[in-house]
Amino acid sequence: MRFGFVARFAAALLVCAIGVAAALSFFFARTHLDALKRDLITTAVGQASAALQPPLDKYASSGAMSAGSRAVIDAAIRNVQSFNPLVRGVRLYSPAGAPLDPSVGESEVGYAATAVSQENVVESPVQTVAGESLVTAYVPIAGPSGRYLAVAAVDISVSQITAQSGQETKFVILSTMIACGVIFISLLTLATAAQRELNRRGRAAETTFLQTMLGIANIVDQRDPYTAGHSHRVAEYSVAVAKQLKLSNVLIERVRWSALLHDLGKIGIPDAVLLKAGPFDQLERQIINHHPSIARDILGEVEAMAEIVPCVLHHHERWDGSGYPAGLAGEAIPLLARVIAVADSFDAMTTDRPYRNALPIDEARRRLSDGSGSQWDERCIAAILELIDSGSLKPPSEHTRQFGSRLSAKYGYQA
Repeated sequence: MRFGFVARFAAALLVCAIGVAAALSFFFARTHLDALKRDLITTAVGQASAALQPPLDKYASSGAMSAGSRAVIDAAIRNVQSFNPLVRGVRLYSPAGAPLDPSVGESEVGYAATAVSQENVVESPVQTVAGESLVTAYVPIAGPSGRYLAVAAVDISVSQITAQSGQETKFVILSTMIACGVIFISLLTLATAAQRELNRRGRAAETTFLQTMLGIANIVDQRDPYTAGHSHRVAEYSVAVAKQLKLSNVLIERVRWSALLHDLGKIGIPDAVLLKAGPFDQLERQIINHHPSIARDILGEVEAMAEIVPCVLHHHERWDGSGYPAGLAGEAIPLLARVIAVADSFDAMTTDRPYRNALPIDEARRRLSDGSGSQWDERCIAAILELIDSGSLKPPSEHTRQFGSRLSAKYGYQA
């Protein structure tokens, strides 16, 4: 199954959109979570610092951690934990890192000293305690004199922050996916519209091309009134033979255009030769034999005709190599040129010419059969004979065969 440009573009764009949406969603969700965590940690630290500042100021004025001071500090810590559910615990250390409450246990020299030296909050890496992810923020607290009184170690639940931000994260992901979806639909709509326009222009160009080909074929046929309609018939016969040979649709269309233009070079043949009412002498035959080369020179200037030129140039080659203009033989002759050669000969035999009347179809069949393998490709001859025998290929009627003569009379001359 082959997909058109828009389908392939849409599929590729959809994959890209999903990938971009997933990446952006992860990035925005992660950024949102980090920003939210930072805000909540900052809030928790600020609340703890504000709650502990007054009792620590009293502790600094007394110079000793009395039972009353410890009770006030413990009450402040409980208030912080009650007010902010993210705070799991608060411990106080001296600026040197020794615990102010003996029940705390071990000293915390590293983080406390770093917080004091940097005069800023220092966070520990995330640790898992009893199945919960915690981060500890070490907050240096200064007294009225500016001297640091203590360092508060505030344990904050990262798990709780993640849980609380779940809805916001989902919203960010959903918003990102919707935005990418809108972009995808917009681009797909644009691509579809562009493809429609391309198709429209392609059809217009194809129609123009067809009309041009038909116009040129008519010019060629009316240039020689005895062969009026010849190019159209050869095109019809060539298509029938190509289909009988089971050629591709591309080749069938190519042979149609090539056959319509196969005699284009006769435009360059002098009237005295082209319109002669009788057989050609040797010099005239040499002149008329130039018409494929003239057609090549005309069509060769048009890039779109590049694949048609060989078919037009070599339609008078013979299978045995005695044809013109290049003397090609056998398979060296382009296949479509061989198809046109058979169709061209059949129409020439079955239509009136200045030097003879149209041959009966049985005689034309016999001559085609006799020339198989010498003048024409055996496969092409077999195909056209099958068409003749089945009645699918018929020569023009008597009325049509006389059209050329009637055309010449219409314009006041006899060819």
